[in-house]
Amino acid sequence: MAGMNTDLLTQLRQALLFERLQTIPELSRTLSTSFPTVKKHLDILIENGEVAEEDSDVSSGGRPAKRYRSRADHTHGLALYLELDAIGYRIFDAVGTLLTNGTESVPRQQPHVQALVRLIHRLLAQDPRITFLSIGVAASVENGQVFFAPDYPSLQQVDLKQTLESEFHLPVVVENDMNAAVVGFHEAYQQRQQSLIYLYLGKNGPGSGILINGQLVRGSSHFAGEISLVPQYDKATFGQRIAERSDVLNADTIDAISRLTTTFAATLNPHLLIFNSAEVTASDLEQIRTTTARYIPETHIPRLVRSNWETDYLNGLTRLGLQLQTEQPIKGTST
Repeated sequence: MAGMNTDLLTQLRQALLFERLQTIPELSRTLSTSFPTVKKHLDILIENGEVAEEDSDVSSGGRPAKRYRSRADHTHGLALYLELDAIGYRIFDAVGTLLTNGTESVPRQQPHVQALVRLIHRLLAQDPRITFLSIGVAASVENGQVFFAPDYPSLQQVDLKQTLESEFHLPVVVENDMNAAVVGFHEAYQQRQQSLIYLYLGKNGPGSGILINGQLVRGSSHFAGEISLVPQYDKATFGQRIAERSDVLNADTIDAISRLTTTFAATLNPHLLIFNSAEVTASDLEQIRTTTARYIPETHIPRLVRSNWETDYLNGLTRLGLQLQTEQPIKGTST
């Protein structure tokens, strides 16, 4: 398509989908692009079945203003996350609405990649409208390659993105579980430009996801958030200090979490520290705040909140998958 700007198409898709902008004047101002150029590229998206054009109910006279919206029925996405003994999944439409979800057990001794490929084949056969995949793993990931997965040896050094793209010929995004969870919380609660840290104690060791001023922090070597290795005291790491915790957090575990909270407050100074509601109670949060105040002035302690980790995780994978989809070229064109 002559004169088509693929970067502008991506920006338009994201403005329509994530910012809920609906009119050409809004889009033109936000994207710093002329009315005719915005209209031309909207027409391309309409022709491709991605965007619908509608008459506005509100008009200042003359012809009704046009509004534009992303079409939910344009495509479907598939988000999956790996646990030690299971794979959870969610199928959603082109605006992120849940269509179906479920969990598939992973037999003992079966490599996770093999189980994942088998499940994706089955889900694609059931829903051929799926055109993109987002994958969450409890491991460090760089550009789709898993490089630190102490609890998932079969994933160690696996280029999961390339493996799945070669198998299914679909675009794939692979992300660390806590990065996805903090993205999901951020999107659900619209914590724009705030700094958030999501702390997960975990079945097999803790982790965290970090957003600073609204931007996901992966670090120079994509190792940010591996808090199990943070040294604390008595020659023990944070992961070691909480390893023997029970469902009811004892004083030692509260103290370890409070020391980590102090570390976050003194280095990153976040607005919120988010905990998995299945792991801590409201009473636990109060004890953590009180204990943290022994180490740092209370005015610097972030607000401590509880949230549903699994929901945030899947919401984050959905958001990352939709973003991936907005970056895809229209068929018959190239970037």
